[in-house]
Amino acid sequence: MNLSRIILLPLLVLSALIWFACSDAEEVPEAPIVEVAPTAKLLSLSNDSPHITVIDAETNTVVSTSDVTDFTKWAWNDDNNYFDGTSVWLGLKYPETDDAVVIALDVNTLQETARLSVGKEAKNIYIGKATKAGILHIGKQGSGEVVTIDTNAKTVLETWDTVPVNGGVVCDADVGTGPDGVERFYYPTQTGDTVVSLDAITGETLHEVSTPEGSKPLMHTNAPNGDMWVQEVDSHTNSVFDAVSLELIKRFPAAQKPVVGTFSPDGKYAYIGHSGDPVVQVIDTSTYQEIKQITVGNTPSKIAVHPDGKRIYAIASKEASVAVIDTGTWAVTSRIDVVVNPGGLFLWENN
Repeated sequence: MNLSRIILLPLLVLSALIWFACSDAEEVPEAPIVEVAPTAKLLSLSNDSPHITVIDAETNTVVSTSDVTDFTKWAWNDDNNYFDGTSVWLGLKYPETDDAVVIALDVNTLQETARLSVGKEAKNIYIGKATKAGILHIGKQGSGEVVTIDTNAKTVLETWDTVPVNGGVVCDADVGTGPDGVERFYYPTQTGDTVVSLDAITGETLHEVSTPEGSKPLMHTNAPNGDMWVQEVDSHTNSVFDAVSLELIKRFPAAQKPVVGTFSPDGKYAYIGHSGDPVVQVIDTSTYQEIKQITVGNTPSKIAVHPDGKRIYAIASKEASVAVIDTGTWAVTSRIDVVVNPGGLFLWENN
């Protein structure tokens, strides 16, 4: 017999046996992917005192409280404030000296990790999201300036003092990224009846668009797709502007004096809070039609949404509580009592 056949035959038999053994073995199923439901906490800021309250958003219970040191008055702080993963960046005012400061507050220890002066400011300051590089833009209402802060180095960078306001002010401020990938800094001008977009890196004016005279565009939020949703407080309207061109997409009625907006995690719904009516307005973002007005209590001017999209939280200032809204029924299901009247609200997802 040929030597190569003598060697090859056993190898073929062995290969066949291995193949049959493997083919008869049961396949081991892949381990199922277990999705962990997101959990969150809320930070409730008092209206006119240094008191802050941390709320477990899963149990709707207060878990800790503290007082901010060297306090006189809160600036406008809402769920749009920048969170760097450890600290939320908040604004404080010092009316007696016309000064304003920005602090970074560690949400776990409730201790300050930074305190930076942003200069003279007789009215208010606004803090939004930061750029991808961690640059924060502070809108100064009284002076019409924008101060930039490096949140990584915790230092003030520069002041933009020639931004357009059309005789108005720099009001609610935020950074958003449009579908073209450009980071823009947006703000309404309130009495200037305009909305503005700047290059978030250079400060160059990109677009300035007028709103109806006397509409007073006060606050805004950038939708998940980048579009600028503006609350026009005196005309009692909401307006939606294209993220890139600032062309008007839609203007539609609100309740009395809309002052804040936020969105469901999937972007299907917008939630608008008001200072003139005790309601949160629910808007279908695909049609801009009102779905519901939910009565929550006095001045629901700050709103937050749970990351699972199933709950909305809205402050009820005079009731000294935070209302919990079920998005399945659009109804208030419970209230979380806080020590003093809430004036600010911020939600973050637990790591």
